[in-house]
Amino acid sequence: MTGQRGADAPSRRAVLGALGAAGLAASGLAGCTGTPAERVGSAQTAELLTSRLPLPARFRTALPIPPMKEASRSDAAGEHHEIVQRVAAAEIMRFTVARKASDDSEIPRTLADAEPVDPSTAAVHREWNFTRGIVHGQRGWTINGRAFHPHRMDARPRLGELEVWRFFTDLHHPVHVHLSSFRVLSRNGGPPRRCDAGWKDTVDVRPAEYVDVAIRFIRFPGRFMMHCHNLEHEDMAMMAAFETVR
Repeated sequence: MTGQRGADAPSRRAVLGALGAAGLAASGLAGCTGTPAERVGSAQTAELLTSRLPLPARFRTALPIPPMKEASRSDAAGEHHEIVQRVAAAEIMRFTVARKASDDSEIPRTLADAEPVDPSTAAVHREWNFTRGIVHGQRGWTINGRAFHPHRMDARPRLGELEVWRFFTDLHHPVHVHLSSFRVLSRNGGPPRRCDAGWKDTVDVRPAEYVDVAIRFIRFPGRFMMHCHNLEHEDMAMMAAFETVR
């Protein structure tokens, strides 16, 4: 279903694909009537390949859609009388239920099997600090206090070994890792949010927050990237290169 401002919809369950392609601004998908909806998947790559969550994640007020350099997508299935997508205080999309329709659809209790991850078996722990800093003599964005350099490898993880990476932030940074998906283990030492379930390639890290993830690189040796997915931050050197080795 592709929505335009003021679009009408029948009164049956629908799957909405919300694409957040803004460089910096975050948006949210909200059900105005308060009827709960289910988040059933997410895709945070340019190809928009939807990854199903292990369990549906319910939301009543707003499903956050973080800013991404290329695109992010959240799929939500619900029975709202009215569903609105907002950026800040601006309303940019509305679906209004305008007619009755039969509906025998169901959302399965389990959408996908997620492989369990045991962080105690991690071979290496790494910390990545996403902060403002000096880049070539000017204000910019850094990882671990250093601007990006394409020939400097900031980590050399071994293929097949589980690692735990901790992302620190000063401000809001959606952190994107190339090559391998990861599992969110915790936020600020506490449990992850329900929307963190399943495999991710991007995690939305809020201001003054740290997030622990478990990641394992397999199959492909070589040089890859990690960066903030805010276009403005990435373009101002908030990137790091790493090399996977055998």
